[in-house]
Amino acid sequence: MAKILIVDDEITLVNSTADMLRSFSFDVLTATSGKAGFEIAVREKPDVIILDWMMPDYNGLQFIKDYRDNGYQTQVLFLTGKGDLSQYQVEALRAGADDYMSKPYDPTVLVERLRAMIRRNDYNKKRTTGESNRHEYCEGELIIDGDVMQAFNHDVSCDLTNREFQLLQYLETNKGRVCSRSELLKQVWKFDFLGDERTVDVTIKRTRQKIEPDQKNFKYILTRRGFGYFFPSDLT
Repeated sequence: MAKILIVDDEITLVNSTADMLRSFSFDVLTATSGKAGFEIAVREKPDVIILDWMMPDYNGLQFIKDYRDNGYQTQVLFLTGKGDLSQYQVEALRAGADDYMSKPYDPTVLVERLRAMIRRNDYNKKRTTGESNRHEYCEGELIIDGDVMQAFNHDVSCDLTNREFQLLQYLETNKGRVCSRSELLKQVWKFDFLGDERTVDVTIKRTRQKIEPDQKNFKYILTRRGFGYFFPSDLT
């Protein structure tokens, strides 16, 4: 369960946001002043900090500058009433924030931003130990994450079904090699007999619609006419 720390002097907003995040199974800590929030952040080591900008005793910019100066790399999302002006976003990001949202906020967007940040946390931790099952292609245009059994386009879920993901993952595992329809039926669908090969074609079509940025020029699932499908081996 991911641990989220909310630091904001608006008590009503803190309580409502905390309740909302707990309904999504987050472990939530709260602080209603910058100084108290800093102490909790250092002590509890949350996965993400949701930080207000305009607090009277110790504002968000002071918080994050001191936090980064002390070597803490926890991801920080500014949630502030300063507005969406680019100058504020740039100032927050330059100070060390990882993301920025303005109030009032859309709860669904906030939750998805947090999930994306947590996925990046998990990926970075696994990458340092060589345990990552998350593979990125074309600067994050396609991310295949075997840990959560899902594909993403720049951290936005492609909403693949289980079968679509299993098919994509099998092709990726065998990248560069053409997989026949009968092989895919046997390995992905677990059919030990000759099933309807059109099932493969239909699933390939649905998967392409979700992961391919250009529906006229496929990049990730290619066809070798008369033989089958393959995931290219030269993608970076």
